[in-house]
Amino acid sequence: MAGKWQLKDHEAEQQLFNRRLGLAGVIIFLLFAALVLKLINLQIYQHDYFSARSDGNRLHSQYVPPARGLIFDRNGNLLADNQPIFNLTVISEQVEDLDATLATLRALIGLTDDDIDQFNNRMQRNRVPFSSVPLRYVLSNEEKSKIAVNGHLLPGIAIEPQFVRSYPLGNLTAHSVGYVSEINRAELDSMSDASRENYGGTNHIGKTGIERTYEDFLHGTVGYEIVEKNNRGQVMRRLDRTDPIAGKNLTLHIDAQLQIAAEAALGDFRGAIVAIDTTTGGIIAMVSKPAFNPNLFVTGISSKDYSVLVTDEINTPLFDRTTNPYPPGSTIKPFLGLGGLHHGLVDYDFAIEDPGYFRLPGVSYRWGDYTLRTRNGGGHGHTNLLKAIYQSCDTFFYDLGNRMGIDTMHGFMSRFGFGQNFAVDIAYARTGVLPSRDWKRETRGEPWYPGDTVNSSIGQGYMWATPLQLATAASIIANKGKVMQPRMLKALDGKAFEPVIRDPIPDVMVRDPDYWRYMEEAMTMVVHRPFSDVFRDYGTAFEAIAMADRDMPYKMAGKSGSAQVVGISQDIKASTDIVVSDLNKDHGLFISFAPAQNPYIEPQIAVAVFVENGEHGSSVAGPIAKQVIDSYLLDILQLDFTAMEKAGDPDRLVSQGNE
Repeated sequence: MAGKWQLKDHEAEQQLFNRRLGLAGVIIFLLFAALVLKLINLQIYQHDYFSARSDGNRLHSQYVPPARGLIFDRNGNLLADNQPIFNLTVISEQVEDLDATLATLRALIGLTDDDIDQFNNRMQRNRVPFSSVPLRYVLSNEEKSKIAVNGHLLPGIAIEPQFVRSYPLGNLTAHSVGYVSEINRAELDSMSDASRENYGGTNHIGKTGIERTYEDFLHGTVGYEIVEKNNRGQVMRRLDRTDPIAGKNLTLHIDAQLQIAAEAALGDFRGAIVAIDTTTGGIIAMVSKPAFNPNLFVTGISSKDYSVLVTDEINTPLFDRTTNPYPPGSTIKPFLGLGGLHHGLVDYDFAIEDPGYFRLPGVSYRWGDYTLRTRNGGGHGHTNLLKAIYQSCDTFFYDLGNRMGIDTMHGFMSRFGFGQNFAVDIAYARTGVLPSRDWKRETRGEPWYPGDTVNSSIGQGYMWATPLQLATAASIIANKGKVMQPRMLKALDGKAFEPVIRDPIPDVMVRDPDYWRYMEEAMTMVVHRPFSDVFRDYGTAFEAIAMADRDMPYKMAGKSGSAQVVGISQDIKASTDIVVSDLNKDHGLFISFAPAQNPYIEPQIAVAVFVENGEHGSSVAGPIAKQVIDSYLLDILQLDFTAMEKAGDPDRLVSQGNE
């Protein structure tokens, strides 16, 4: 029994336990020592590094976009304002599952496919990590409440205030003032590094009109700030800030009251009106109709709304009719007549016997007088330059143009801005076409023919001009050859702005200064030449303007024009059995300035009116021009022409008419 059972060796067990305990103590000590050393390394030796990383997670540097400069009309009325809105923004680096977050927002606030598509485009051009990217502009109070209540489910999603562009006059300034919209990748890539940096945090840029032309003035200089954010991306504190510099405020020559009057004068017609202050060259009205609401583009136009604009092939609201060219028709006749006087091809006594058509020597084809409305279909009879202007005799100008030749015609008319863009700050305006031998050879690969000259002499054929060019040319006649280049910007931050013009346009000089008086008289007779014993021997616009308003207090110089859209014979036009589509009817044009032939005051306004498919310049476009001039001279400048005649003080009255 003694061999089977053995007593435990407590001493040996105690020694084994002590050895194990000591070993465990050594291990624990070593581990604790390693931990202490690690803490010392982290807290002391790597303190700067981890402090910087901690601040990087907590502190963020972000851009502060500048306030965009405001745009005013000449009387201080706002044409472009900044309005506060609240945006829904995303910091993508703080969103764990972007698709799931967007799905949640779609359910919460009705996020649309358009919203998501535009957001994805913004994400692609986003340059700065941890910067907020707009997801939805202009949140309603209900939408803000829903997002706030569910904020714990939406890390990286925030509601941020922002100022966005607003256009109080809407459609009325869509083309002239233009609009801003979201900046795109192509625009960013075209910028220098410094410019690209200045657009940090900026979502919008000027796209058209003045907003684009003076983008550098309007945008301002970006600012910066250091903010502390929590783990949900919300700003807790602002620690440092470099304030942005707001863009400059612009004052334009445009008169909002006249802009409204011009748009109303066009009525239901499609067309354009450009009005110029002849004393300064300032563009005081610039209307293209139909237009569009520029506010739609500011925060991103929907696909549906954009489709409506681009698919309207009849009204083409995105098309700026003021700066795009059309055949000018008979509106060029005063300039061609001046050229004939200047080059000695006609004088005050020169006259032709008009049979109602014109033939080139050796050519059987007849160029008919499309302005002819005589009783028996004959011509205008004995016609000098004065009569050729106020009756708009095509045959006279066929003959004059043929004798002048395209080279002389091109050289003289270019001095009035045809084929060029005289405007100081409307670089996007088209130059139209002032045809020449070289132009036709380069663009058509054909030689110039005498028949081309005949067509050009009445503003048809290859000749095209914009309403802006026609108003400019009319103002040059009103100023007796002095060229006041059209301009939009009047003042910068309240201080008068005078642009630096590197290549100023020279004034138009003619051989005898009396030619200006003569042409003003001829153009005044277009409107005020009354009925006489000779049938139809009165101004083409007399019935529609002066006869319609027998109490007209001032005289108005003008010239009508009609431009063919498609070739339609006069027989078809006169037929009652054939209906010509409205879209194929002639365009109606009218240029004018006023007051004319006034000994007390120089002309104050020059106007060009274009009525698309309006058929008649005299009866349709002429009265529209008069409405615009009435609004300016009588309502805005409040000129009292009766008092002028009674006072007879030219110095006082001239200053009354100018700014």
